[in-house]
Amino acid sequence: MNNKEVLKKAQQEKNDEREKQIATKAFYIGWLSVSAIIILLIIFRYLYNEPTSDILMILMAQLTAASFYQYFHMRNKKLYLFTGILCTIAFFLNFAALLSQYGVY
Repeated sequence: MNNKEVLKKAQQEKNDEREKQIATKAFYIGWLSVSAIIILLIIFRYLYNEPTSDILMILMAQLTAASFYQYFHMRNKKLYLFTGILCTIAFFLNFAALLSQYGVY
């Protein structure tokens, strides 16, 4: 194939690598922004002696999902598995703290 045929074939494909890269970067920036706001809310709640377990649960759920997703796609990186397990434990500890705040347990 010559260059014109390769270009023509690439233009006919529905998958646009640039669009995928921009979407991935936008998603990454969005989660960084959400995580930063969550951390600020945790700090403010801590300063005013309010419980933070509900917000920490949200953060731990996001970190758990991201860590396990990365581990399942890169099995040789055991750090992601370790992080996923620690975040899962933190999630359940925060859930238990939240339940105890409401007098359920």
